[in-house]
Amino acid sequence: MSNPTVSVIMPVYNGENYLRSAVESVLAQTFRDFEVVVVDDGSKDSTPEIAQSYGDPVRYVRQENAGVAAAVNRGIREARGRYFAWLSHDDLYAPEKLEKQLRALESSGGPGVCYTDIKWIDGEGKVFDEKELPLPPRREVVRAILLGEPVSFAAYSLMCDLSCFERVGPYDVKKRHTQDADMLIRLAREFPFVRVPGKLTSVREHGTRDSYRPTFVAEAQGFYRAWLDDLRPEELSASPDSAMARAMSRKQIADTFYRRGNELWTGLARGEYRKAVAETPLAAPAVLGSFASHYFRKAAFALKSRRNFYRVGLRSALRGRLGQR
Repeated sequence: MSNPTVSVIMPVYNGENYLRSAVESVLAQTFRDFEVVVVDDGSKDSTPEIAQSYGDPVRYVRQENAGVAAAVNRGIREARGRYFAWLSHDDLYAPEKLEKQLRALESSGGPGVCYTDIKWIDGEGKVFDEKELPLPPRREVVRAILLGEPVSFAAYSLMCDLSCFERVGPYDVKKRHTQDADMLIRLAREFPFVRVPGKLTSVREHGTRDSYRPTFVAEAQGFYRAWLDDLRPEELSASPDSAMARAMSRKQIADTFYRRGNELWTGLARGEYRKAVAETPLAAPAVLGSFASHYFRKAAFALKSRRNFYRVGLRSALRGRLGQR
């Protein structure tokens, strides 16, 4: 039997609610030369029975629970195809997804990374949002991923030459929540990205996703700090030899993070402001200007909130008095 063109790797842990829909979305592909490898990361529900019910079209592999990264790495080792495609057990492919991505990769002229636009679906599979994921110039992709720009969602529909992992290495098993973003950055440093326009991947939003877990914040802090520290001059700015250009890029990253408001992002922002000034003291006035802007914006919001509180409180008191008469 010849090897398939595409290996679709599907890591799963206790995925009985959505696994069948995910598998069947792959089996319904217009491109037929693929294999499905379901890697069961030690599930305790009916995941094994569901995966094995398909027989030959689905190859079932089981391991002790070790996390998503370890499960995907196991799938990569098991893969027989030339191309790797990822599908979370709770997400869905559109029927033409593999066909269009394969065509795009084969037209790119070398090893590359391909992704599609996405739809957001709820627990019942109903679409509640759609997102286009424009591709920035290649030198800007790493920075864009760290800033959470649309291309950072490419991990949901990832397809690439299996050989790419020989250069960038496996998924980091120490990362339980940020392993896909980490891999996306490593791939972006080594290979060109190709976007297939069209919402060909449906991403399911539900309360059991890893990003809802408290441990996500702690891991995310370390992830962002490490990659921000490792940014190369050419990834920071179109003028990598200019200290001021690099400093202004650091400041822009900090401004973006600070506007998000919570402690994860404001802490990262303060670190980027310090790095901006470290690039050149001439950036200090601009950094101070940002701090002043954030301060006055926060003060204005607090004042508006206080006014609304008193306005609502006064109305409630008046209603109470009128009601007593």
